[in-house]
Amino acid sequence: MNPQIEKFLKELLRDAGQTDLGKELENQMIQELYGRLEDRLIATAMNHLTTAQQDELEKMGANKKNSAKAEAFFRQHIPNYDKVFAEALVDFRNLYIEGGKMAK
Repeated sequence: MNPQIEKFLKELLRDAGQTDLGKELENQMIQELYGRLEDRLIATAMNHLTTAQQDELEKMGANKKNSAKAEAFFRQHIPNYDKVFAEALVDFRNLYIEGGKMAK
């Protein structure tokens, strides 16, 4: 896992008030959040690609297991890649924190 993403997820847990989890539970939650975040980022990226580009990406075999290949493809085909992904991170954070507030 990218260290910046791990830091983001740890901060997300803290901002959501989940601070006394214990190391093992925190690590488990980070892994679960990472999977959900990764799915969200891929879906966001796919929404910015044409159908032909989505097909090309699939033929290349770029997927979660080959995320570097997928990221290079997204950077090449999404002109405002950094902005798109920054907004997706903010949206993910806001949804998670809001969901936590609703559960209380």
